[in-house]
Amino acid sequence: MSSKYQRGNTGPKKLKWRWKDETENRSLPQSWADNGRTESPAEDEVQLYAIQCRAGLLLEWLVDTRTGKLLRGPLSEKPGIRVLYVTADGEYAVLKESEAHEIDDSWKPPKQFTSVIAKDIEEADLVPDSSQDYYRRSVEDLYDSS
Repeated sequence: MSSKYQRGNTGPKKLKWRWKDETENRSLPQSWADNGRTESPAEDEVQLYAIQCRAGLLLEWLVDTRTGKLLRGPLSEKPGIRVLYVTADGEYAVLKESEAHEIDDSWKPPKQFTSVIAKDIEEADLVPDSSQDYYRRSVEDLYDSS
């Protein structure tokens, strides 16, 4: 028997942050759209606009990296926001999670909040036809694009 064998060893472990919802989706506040940073797209990238957010908690867990199974936790928590970004035509979307600041029982975005991100279209998900018009109108309402 190898001296490296340990009884009960479940494989490689890593600390990972997992999302827990605390609120429903809501429209992105106009001030977040207006004051957020804008990423310039590279030649092979498209811009996606933040249109919705929800507050939650980022919970830190010890995870088996081979199976993805949660082993222990949550070990710590911090306030977070989950933001939905969509293309101007409403056809593609990306969800991003980040830390937030909890002030007076509400969540605020990080100081370096980005309201317009640049991504390769391959990293985005196709939006169902039934939601595309709503998403396109949301971008127009928040960012005055036509």
